[in-house]
Amino acid sequence: MSKLPSALSATDEDLQMMLAAQAHIGSKNCDKQMAPYVWKRRVDGIHIINIGKTWEKL
Repeated sequence: MSKLPSALSATDEDLQMMLAAQAHIGSKNCDKQMAPYVWKRRVDGIHIINIGKTWEKL
């Protein structure tokens, strides 16, 4: 991650809330602009978004 003030750093609680809200679930389609933010692809073809990179963009 980049150099952020500690108040803006993601805590375990923040990441757990993002997972509970299913912010990490993508779609079957993934274009080249989205590829850097994709962590993995499930067996059913759904892309899983990297929540760490999502937090940086928030």
